[in-house]
Amino acid sequence: MGLSLSAQEVIKTGSLKVALAAPKAVETIPMGNYLGSYNYPLAHRYTISAYVDGFITEVNTKPYATVKKGQKLFVIKSPKLLDLQSEYISTLLELEFYAKELKRLKPLSEKGVVASKRYIETKNRYDKFKAQASFQANLLKAYGLSSRQLNSIRQQHKANPTLVLMAPADATISELHLQVGSFIHQGDILAKLVDTSECHFEVDLPWSITASLHQGETLRSDDEVFTIFAISPEIDPVSQTRGVDLHSQKGCEARGGASMNITLYQHKKAWEVPASAVVGMDGRQVIFVAVSGGFKLLYVEVLAQLHGKNYIAAALSPGDKVAVSSVLALKSAAEGEEE
Repeated sequence: MGLSLSAQEVIKTGSLKVALAAPKAVETIPMGNYLGSYNYPLAHRYTISAYVDGFITEVNTKPYATVKKGQKLFVIKSPKLLDLQSEYISTLLELEFYAKELKRLKPLSEKGVVASKRYIETKNRYDKFKAQASFQANLLKAYGLSSRQLNSIRQQHKANPTLVLMAPADATISELHLQVGSFIHQGDILAKLVDTSECHFEVDLPWSITASLHQGETLRSDDEVFTIFAISPEIDPVSQTRGVDLHSQKGCEARGGASMNITLYQHKKAWEVPASAVVGMDGRQVIFVAVSGGFKLLYVEVLAQLHGKNYIAAALSPGDKVAVSSVLALKSAAEGEEE
């Protein structure tokens, strides 16, 4: 049973009365009670900002409304977009003109009817307007225009200074900062959305506990199962803890922002004994196992302590009984035998 070499002898109890308890084999051990909070991952949070100055002409949602990906939320009418599109259309007209000129001049230049210099000059102007049109198209995209809108402008040569903002994902509107008719500036936050389908439970654990944890490991509470999503690489110098991000397998249930105390459990085989069964001796922890004629000392590793119970790693067997009273007297007797 892993006995100390100096404590092989049976400890006689004489008239000493000792209460006994049967260790209980368990497969989960409590890690302690901690305050944590549910938070939505950053990848599930969205901010809709204004790409360009303009007037809000439509608001098609309300605070706390649930929206679908691609759903139209806002429409902005922008004088800035009108100016940029007008310049883009002028460039497209010039580009189309020089494209036709190139097509007309190429065979004439090859036959010597017109000077090659004229063809080269036309080709240079065409390249210039082509590069300018490409730059302006990318600029309009940066201001929020879709490829479909740009194609429409190229085909119809007609400006459309409205910008439609869509929902980036299935989500819920958490904040709304505008109303119809208001003028907004580029970069202004129009709304914030959150996908409530997933949230993580974030908790600070003592660094000594996190040293034995790893990403992907399963932890439990009284009513939930968690997977370790991430562990902070740094120890907080004040609290001596590491942040642990737990992914609830139960689902979020829209609890983002809620704080609560929970007891966490780790999957590990151990023995549960009353706290009174364990006592310190020679800088280690020991229990006393009942044998014929008395008790024998057994060194153990205390894995956790909670609610008057110790969870220990020990070479125990089913049917063993351990002392849970008069333990200090047994310790004194063991120390006397060692001497």
